[in-house]
Amino acid sequence: MKKYQNQTTGEWYTEGQSMTRVVGGSLFSGVPSEEQLSAWGFEEWHEPEPTQEELLERAKAAKIAELEAYDASEAVNGFTIGGVSMWLDAPTRQQLRISLDACYTMGRESASKWFNGVQYTFPINAWYQMLTALEVYAADALNVTESHRAAINGLDSIEAVEGYDYTTDYPSKLSF
Repeated sequence: MKKYQNQTTGEWYTEGQSMTRVVGGSLFSGVPSEEQLSAWGFEEWHEPEPTQEELLERAKAAKIAELEAYDASEAVNGFTIGGVSMWLDAPTRQQLRISLDACYTMGRESASKWFNGVQYTFPINAWYQMLTALEVYAADALNVTESHRAAINGLDSIEAVEGYDYTTDYPSKLSF
């Protein structure tokens, strides 16, 4: 869709749009032709070609978006208990730790947690060990993501950005 700009008045016009304008004492209302637009001082506007720097920044932004999607995916966010794959996000881990603290304070020796319709019961110390390991895993994975982000931002060519593999160096998923 073409866009037009009148350099004198600063007006913009988008092809196909209706406009109302006083022309030579008469009122025009409708979709103008290119000849009419030209007579009224409108010129077709062309988006300037992006600079190499802009293209590089776009490539980096696209690669970082891919990195963030990968970081949020099951490729990174996951662990297994008894062969069942699952994930606990940070707020859920925090809430589970609060619940375990309460159970421990009340003298309980074990606690249960439901995941996808299955109940898991472990001694509280085992829960703490799993949560601690999971917290370390999550922190390590985040550090890898941030190191990839820094590496991408430090690249100086579109080819290097497009060829960058952000799936490397993540810690192995935990299995309990």
